[in-house]
Amino acid sequence: MSYDASITTRFKDETDGLAGEYWVESLGDGTPLLIRELAESDRDRDLAFFNELGKGKPHFHFLASFSNLVEPHDQLMDINLHNRMAYIALAYEGTQLIEIGTARYGAYEGDAHCEFAVAVRDRWQRRGVATALLQHLMDTATRQGFSKISSMDSSGNEAMHGLAVGMGFTSRADEEHGSQIFHEYVLAP
Repeated sequence: MSYDASITTRFKDETDGLAGEYWVESLGDGTPLLIRELAESDRDRDLAFFNELGKGKPHFHFLASFSNLVEPHDQLMDINLHNRMAYIALAYEGTQLIEIGTARYGAYEGDAHCEFAVAVRDRWQRRGVATALLQHLMDTATRQGFSKISSMDSSGNEAMHGLAVGMGFTSRADEEHGSQIFHEYVLAP
């Protein structure tokens, strides 16, 4: 499907009035993508995305089980630029702008190390969405003074492992906490 400048105009409408950063990029196949900071106005859209990850997927991506997604989602919506940041990726499916991915980091006050999670809708995987989201998240973590970024993931999460290796993370098995892989990247000073 080809896209024209009207997509960028529709993205502009989506970003008007936002205080945070945003980027309009093209995926490898030319599909336009908007990446921007998560905003309070995204609460319903982001909760729907989280719910649509599918049964078992929140556990797969966030290594936690949720009987009720509203409470953990409220915590994920709580961002501040230094200790917690979240970016969402938006794209058009037909005429509807939908959230297709999210990437977040979090750290305790005073830590020099932050942990991240990234999730992308199944039908948008392996198209560069996670790479774009994670790169912006890493850039922000670097600007905020973090020295490392890491993720603990299920050893069965091959997509995450491929993403981490492709972006230069070091990876090691962590059998102490179950069958998991620890991915870590030393950020530029």
